[in-house]
Amino acid sequence: MDQERLDTTKRHLELKECYNYLPHDVQEIEPDVLRKTPECSELVNTLQKFFEHGKTLSNRVLELIARGLHLQDPYFFVKKHRYCGQKKGIVNVRSTYYPRINVSKVLEDQTRCGEHSDWGGITLLVQDAPGLEVRNLKGQWTPAPPIEGAILVLTGDLMQRWTSDRVIAAKHRVVFPASETEMQTSRQSITFFGHPDGDEIIECVDGSDIYRPIGSREYFDVKLKEIWTEDCQYSY
Repeated sequence: MDQERLDTTKRHLELKECYNYLPHDVQEIEPDVLRKTPECSELVNTLQKFFEHGKTLSNRVLELIARGLHLQDPYFFVKKHRYCGQKKGIVNVRSTYYPRINVSKVLEDQTRCGEHSDWGGITLLVQDAPGLEVRNLKGQWTPAPPIEGAILVLTGDLMQRWTSDRVIAAKHRVVFPASETEMQTSRQSITFFGHPDGDEIIECVDGSDIYRPIGSREYFDVKLKEIWTEDCQYSY
């Protein structure tokens, strides 16, 4: 389980619980362990299926972005994720649980999930309850409620750097429910975090160099250190 403070202006950890799934980590689990724990085996199988579907959809979206930018190679971004699911990759699936809210125990300045943008290329999100808000280019927060059968696509920091601000990283947050009834309802989301391979150097595709080249792994590590606190536990 991971704890975070994605909005580093806040003092307290966010009110959520996270579980990260990386296929190459699961491969190191002994088969006997999975056989003896059916629940664990079922969870692994479900997350693996989600990961594979997420990879397929993510590659399609990355291709469409390249085509929209009229890049010579429509698979330019896809090729930067060739190690997706392997140790050289950084892509992961995350299950996030937001427990029901006990108002009396909420600390001053605490959030469910603070304002932030994701770090990679694109993110795919499935959610089961309201609470997510996305900030538009005018700085206004707009609710992004769940839509049956829909997957939300969010663009990340490295995509913004790659495209010289033609594709802007989507700032988003999860706010507290507006009513007492909703306060007593938990919230669940599952996310496919698309991130370029660790050995890739992210450079502006138009040659403008408005952002300095940076390693994909280097950027990930910098952002990880920003949210790290002594009472956080994080692994990747």
